[in-house]
Amino acid sequence: MGKAIEFFVEFSSPYNYIAVNQIGEVAQRNGVEAIWRPISLGHVWKAIGAQNVGPASIPQKMNYINMDSSRSARMAGLPMAKPAVFPVDAKLARLVFYRINRSDPEKAKEFARGVSRQLWAESREITAPEHLSELAGSLGVSMDEVIAAADDAEAKSAVISATTDAVESGCFGVPWFKVGEQVFWGADRIAHIDQYLAYKSGQSN
Repeated sequence: MGKAIEFFVEFSSPYNYIAVNQIGEVAQRNGVEAIWRPISLGHVWKAIGAQNVGPASIPQKMNYINMDSSRSARMAGLPMAKPAVFPVDAKLARLVFYRINRSDPEKAKEFARGVSRQLWAESREITAPEHLSELAGSLGVSMDEVIAAADDAEAKSAVISATTDAVESGCFGVPWFKVGEQVFWGADRIAHIDQYLAYKSGQSN
């Protein structure tokens, strides 16, 4: 079993907001690394031939997700509010994450948690540089760095690579996790990841 949790992140998912606040604790408790890899879920759907399946296109599904994600966040001890804009384009946030991640993965994770909180708990937009400036500044990341991320070829390549790997692992929704050959879908499966890692650790002892 691979000694890492690959966490495929999509900021536009309310369940991702829950996951970014929980997966680190599970990784730490089990002595494994959590590798965060933001992806474009729209490109995943395109790659697997499932375009136009987003919840916004199915009112009944959207209503359920609004109710369930709010309930799930409350059960996780997290505030949740209606996003300022939905669907949301998280392209810039992904690129800023990878630009930060090159030099400081832990700071990149803190940025990801902040983006998720801003969108899902504070009803604030995340699509433009000015939307991310306050968060970035609190982490010591300049506005120039945020702006430069939009044209960062290495960051763009990282998004493409992560999205491709997500597709190849069988991804069809988020949050998506891969532990060795095992895959898990949804924030509600984080407890399963915890149990699985504990079980595998017991087998190796």
